[in-house]
Amino acid sequence: MALRTLSLNCLTTHYADLWRECWQDDFRDDRFASSDPRLPADFFARLTPEWQRHCALRSDYARRQALVEIDVLASLALGLTLDELLTLYRVQFPVMRQYEADTWYDAHGRIVFTASKGLVGVGLPRKAGKRDAPCEIVYPDGKSQSRALGWEDARTLPLGTRIRRPLRDDTLPGGPVQRTLEYVAPFALADREADYRLAWAHFSESS
Repeated sequence: MALRTLSLNCLTTHYADLWRECWQDDFRDDRFASSDPRLPADFFARLTPEWQRHCALRSDYARRQALVEIDVLASLALGLTLDELLTLYRVQFPVMRQYEADTWYDAHGRIVFTASKGLVGVGLPRKAGKRDAPCEIVYPDGKSQSRALGWEDARTLPLGTRIRRPLRDDTLPGGPVQRTLEYVAPFALADREADYRLAWAHFSESS
C-alpha cells in the first residue's frame, strides 16, 4: 500500500527526499494484480532508490489500477470480505459507478473520453464543437485527415487508428504551452468490480 501511495504522489523532484526515505529494496519484486496490456508491466522492476521520473505512475489507467489495489489492501487490513467491499462500492459510491460506466481508455491507458464532472477537459468532448481545434486522424493504412472530433465519432474508429489532439496546457508554472495528445484505438471501459475480484485473489494468495 505504501508503494502504491508513493507512486501516485511522488510526481516531481520535490518528492525525492520522501521517496528515498521510504525506499525498500523489495519494491522491485512487486507487480500489479492485473496483466491488462494497458498497464506498464515493467513498472516495479524499473524502480530505483533515487527518485526518477519513471518512479511515478503517470497513465490514467495505471493510476486507477493503483487506487483499486489500495482499496483492496485497505479492506484486507480492516478485515472486510470481498462481498463487503463490493457492497460498499455499490451502495456508497453511486456517482463513481456512473462515471466508471462511461470512462473510456485508449490502448496505452489514456482517458479518451469520460463523463466525470471532476475531469472536465480530459479526453475528447462527447460531440465536436465549432470552436474545437481539429484533430489529426491517422488510419492504420497510413491515410490521414484533419477535422474536429467528438467521442461519438471517435469510438467507432478502426483498431490501430491514432488521434492526435492539439491542447493548450496551462497546468504548469511559466504559462500555457501547446501540446499534442495522442489516443490509440481500440478504446475500452474498465470494470471496477471485476478488478476488485482480481486484486483480492492476487493479494489474498500473496499473503
